[in-house]
Amino acid sequence: MGGATGGGLGEEAAADSPVSRAMKEFNEATRGVKRFADARSGRAGASIDALDEALRADGVHPIGKVAMGYARLIKGSNAEALDAFDGVLRGEPRMAEAHIGRGEALLSLGRRREALAAFGRAARIAPGMAAAHAGMGTVLLGAGRPRRALRALDRAASLDPGNASVHLGRGEALLGAGRPRRALRALDRAASLEPRVWKVHLLRGEALHGAKRAAEALAACDRAESLSPGRSEPHVLRCRIHMGAGNTREALAAIDRAAAAEPRDEKIAVVRARLRRALGAGAAAQGRRGRSGSHGINPARQGPARGRRGGGGGRRRGGKGRA
Repeated sequence: MGGATGGGLGEEAAADSPVSRAMKEFNEATRGVKRFADARSGRAGASIDALDEALRADGVHPIGKVAMGYARLIKGSNAEALDAFDGVLRGEPRMAEAHIGRGEALLSLGRRREALAAFGRAARIAPGMAAAHAGMGTVLLGAGRPRRALRALDRAASLDPGNASVHLGRGEALLGAGRPRRALRALDRAASLEPRVWKVHLLRGEALHGAKRAAEALAACDRAESLSPGRSEPHVLRCRIHMGAGNTREALAAIDRAAAAEPRDEKIAVVRARLRRALGAGAAAQGRRGRSGSHGINPARQGPARGRRGGGGGRRRGGKGRA
């Protein structure tokens, strides 16, 4: 739409005409919305670009108001963003972009049921809009319904195959559905599109662990940690991998690092205490086996004792015979 209309404007309208200015605003606003979607996939710098471009729109057109709503979401003003999207929808109730933005705002406010309804409304209005299906998948995934989430995310991926966040969501849903090998394919696709997103590599590690490829899973943990130092998740996964292989000492070292990153995490503390007990019990058992083994093979203690018992018995038999 933008390309065809832009050509006509170049021939028929002056550069500073109201129509030309309106089209420029429209283009800036739509770029702002797109950049927000990019930012959700992990490109931090795109958030700043989206905010700058959205704020350049003066909000005359509904899409400009949508962009302003996204700008508020980026700033973390979720309630204000929701107000902005609601304002658009009062005048344009069938504007799918505004329903998607409303879903994002509601999700950020923890209102999952309403968010799912907003994304569903957008999908019914514009079934070819990938963001609507991706939003539904995100809500369902967070609600612990990976199979339903996967259906929505598969639809989003078919509409927007170059969206890394959609493939990341698909990978997470497939892991939740117990299909690590399919999850790995989705996550490999996400990594090829966005190689510097730490969560992609963390979930790749999960999938590789599920596929019994421990060495590669540990390498994925290392990559996730290098991209986002200071997080506990790569160390927790590394601990689980080592526990699965029976490497208690390495598992404890990993959970110690997780505890350093998240000292107040109760689950990490429980695992850490359990591993310490297991390591202590193992050391004690090894000590007992060592002491028991040394008693069993000490000829200085056992050999003469047998001789004395045998000799004493012989003397008693001999004495009885002489009598």
